Parts: sequence; C-alpha cells; structure tokens
Amino acid sequence: MNEMQTFYPWCVVAAFSDGSRLTFGGSTEEQARSAMEAASNEHGEISWWDHVTDTNYIDGQYYQLLPDQPTLHVVDLAGYDGPVDENGFPAGLPEKIARYAVEHGAAEDEAQVIVRMHERWRRT
Repeated sequence: MNEMQTFYPWCVVAAFSDGSRLTFGGSTEEQARSAMEAASNEHGEISWWDHVTDTNYIDGQYYQLLPDQPTLHVVDLAGYDGPVDENGFPAGLPEKIARYAVEHGAAEDEAQVIVRMHERWRRT
C-alpha cells in the first residue's frame, strides 16, 4: 500500500439525480450523512441512500468487537404428531438442542434461536 487509507466507522452510499453513486464516511453517522447531504449541491437530489457495511465496520462498530451471532436451528414439524411443550416444540427438544450445542463447543449461555417450520396449508 503506497498511500494511506482511512476506514471510517460510519459510511453511507447515495445515488444522486445526476446519475452518480458515491460513498461518504465519518467518525459518526451524522458526519457521514452531512457529507452526503453537502454533495447534493454538486450532484443534485439524493434519490436513494443506505448504510454501508465493509470488512472493518458494521454500523459504526469495529467487526472484531461485535458479539457472535446466535446459532439458528430450524425445526420442520411437518408430520410430527407427538407431544409438544408450551411453546409448540416437541417435548424436550429445546433442551436437547442446547445440550448438543454445548457438546459441540458452544458456551452454556450462548444464545440459541429455534424456529418452527409449519406444514403449508393444503386445500382438500
């Protein structure tokens, strides 16, 4: 790398009425948005804008400081007619999933998300 690069924690991308699409960075979200709005004097109205996530920052937070995403378990209950708990899962299934996660390296208090799939409605 011959020239210095700056990686801003906040970055937005905008499309302008003159057809340009530009990115703007700042130390705060307000700085990035102000820079974007100032560019509308040169490039015309902002027709669309959104936050940018790059390899370094996600919504202003350095990626290595973000907590891990929870594990997502999808349970297909199509055809299951056994006993269910108060949440509609097969009895004991959430506890079984939590034990399995710990046995495979998850921390005991790590978030586990369980989603039920339902059989699609069929016309008879």
